[in-house]
Amino acid sequence: MISENFSKAIDKINNNDTSGLQELIKSRDVEIDDEDEHGMTLLQHAAFKGRKDICQLLLDLGADANGGHHEHKYTSLHFAALSGNLDICQQLLQCGCKPDVVNSVGRTAAQMAAFVGNHTVVSIINNFIPRSEIEQYTVAPNDQTDPKLPPAAAPALHKFVMQVNLHPVHLLLTIQKLPLLYDNLTKVKHVLEILSENQMKRSREVNEILALKYHYLRFLVERMAKEQQQHPDKTVLELLNQYVKAFLKQRQSDGFPEFMDNFIRESIRTFPFKETTIFRQLLVNLSKTKEETPLALNLLTSCINGQRGFQDDDACATCGQEKVGSKCSICKSVQYCNRDCQKLHWPIHKKECDK
Repeated sequence: MISENFSKAIDKINNNDTSGLQELIKSRDVEIDDEDEHGMTLLQHAAFKGRKDICQLLLDLGADANGGHHEHKYTSLHFAALSGNLDICQQLLQCGCKPDVVNSVGRTAAQMAAFVGNHTVVSIINNFIPRSEIEQYTVAPNDQTDPKLPPAAAPALHKFVMQVNLHPVHLLLTIQKLPLLYDNLTKVKHVLEILSENQMKRSREVNEILALKYHYLRFLVERMAKEQQQHPDKTVLELLNQYVKAFLKQRQSDGFPEFMDNFIRESIRTFPFKETTIFRQLLVNLSKTKEETPLALNLLTSCINGQRGFQDDDACATCGQEKVGSKCSICKSVQYCNRDCQKLHWPIHKKECDK
């Protein structure tokens, strides 16, 4: 039997009354990690209801991200995954919620999200990387005077590696928004290379998926770093824009993005861990696809983010970002993130727009 005050706290969560809940907790009328008759904590209730601000409040007040004794062994992350709230999933992961815990039917939070069709949540969980994994390279080793990565660049690199959208145009546009990243391309490349290697040297189970993702990001950054060295007269932003246009360029005969497809295939071919299952599967699948079908990006994305039963048809025509609301004002047939993406895609789209 739960207490009257705990019931009041649940009502505050259901009504999204953050300040009311805070008063209850601060007055000690309810303890932060109390549980109901099903073993659910306040944090688990808030995660299931999709209450982002309340989840943050509870975490700030010391709620255990891995707390609770749910009768079916659901964690806070399980409930957040079922609610489909991306922000809460990230909050919980940043606070140490364990993504590999299984419930009573043997499913992780990511697997439950996939079961109910919350595929973006699956990608968020599968792509999560603790910030400490990046920050360790901002401290110089004992035998060196300089760290592998400037401390100020760590947040930018962490944001970069957390990207779920692997479309190269999206990644280049992300780099454009992170000056500390493009000012340190060579160092970023080296850190990504180390991160990839470390995933294959883990004392416990190796992580082939993260190793591949780090390699793919390194391949892209390395290409930009080489262009920077070969064209010192151009700014990094000019070089990035040049590559964005190259990725968007389509073959005249059929509109196939040949440069982008070849780039992604080459990034996969250069993955150094040839003996891995993930590499062999990708090679087999790539050899089956016809050059006329742009599947290299789809295969890589499915491999890293997980298989999906269907692809959303509301993705940005420029960078592939999903669930965007703006359409071409003339034909209404293509979607964009914003005016910047629409402007980049216009030289291609204008040939079809009037038709």
